Amino acid sequence: MMTGIDTAWGEITLVLFTTLAPSGVVAFIVMGLTLLRGDLSSEERRRINQFLSIPLVTAMVGLVASATHLGNPANALYVFLGVGRSPLSTEVFCAVVFLALAGVYWLYSFSVHPNERLRRWWIALAMIAGVVFVTSVSLAYAADTIVSWSTPSVPIALWLNALVGGPVLALVGLSAARWSPSAEGFGRALMAVSCLALVLNLAVYGIQAFELPAIENAFLTAADLVPHYGGMVIAFSLLAAAGIGLDARILFGRRGKGPRSLTIPRAVAASALVLAGIFIMRFAFYMMHMTEGLGV
Repeated sequence: MMTGIDTAWGEITLVLFTTLAPSGVVAFIVMGLTLLRGDLSSEERRRINQFLSIPLVTAMVGLVASATHLGNPANALYVFLGVGRSPLSTEVFCAVVFLALAGVYWLYSFSVHPNERLRRWWIALAMIAGVVFVTSVSLAYAADTIVSWSTPSVPIALWLNALVGGPVLALVGLSAARWSPSAEGFGRALMAVSCLALVLNLAVYGIQAFELPAIENAFLTAADLVPHYGGMVIAFSLLAAAGIGLDARILFGRRGKGPRSLTIPRAVAASALVLAGIFIMRFAFYMMHMTEGLGV
């Protein structure tokens, strides 16, 4: 009989996928919102478009990691045959659609004279595809036979993970693009979103902690599979709060001391802390995998 940690290590590529891809998509959407502003200079728009590569690469790394779960690349053909009837197939299809739209937009943004109307509609479509993609990921694990995953808290937690990590990752791209989000209050708004999502995320994980002992099969409860669940939630909260705090200290800093900008190393460190915290809870999620009947 496998333990929870054995199960999670066996699904480590999916842990990486569900950690990186949703946050990367939300970061892309956040940076896309800045590109829809009408007050950007052409140079600012060029730099932000250039560093859209950061959330795109993050999401793509997550998708590539999940592709190794197929075992044989030829199995991808069978995945696409299940679109519409299999949540996992739908998830992969939505991922490919988002990355195709976002990737082609990014390449088009390097055109010498891009059509402005086409550019705006294209990135808006890619952003909508991103929302659909993250939603498909959140719903992909709602299988009736996996009793520990078939709960309302599972999709909510994944979306909240993305809203914690996405804005912080977006600040890496905006800092690299040398766009000062704090001057417009945009950066402070992103920190508010991450903070609120973190609070709600912790509330959902608290509810889940009460649910786990009541979820059981013939051998054990879901709580037995994640014996250190409380400690993992604490680690997540500390890492995420530390990451958000690194950015917030600059973005909410007093301006009387002179101009302050969010440096790239600081933004990268903040994002790494938040993503590390999310990784811990995604690992806990796969640890609690429990099926009905004899499988655990």
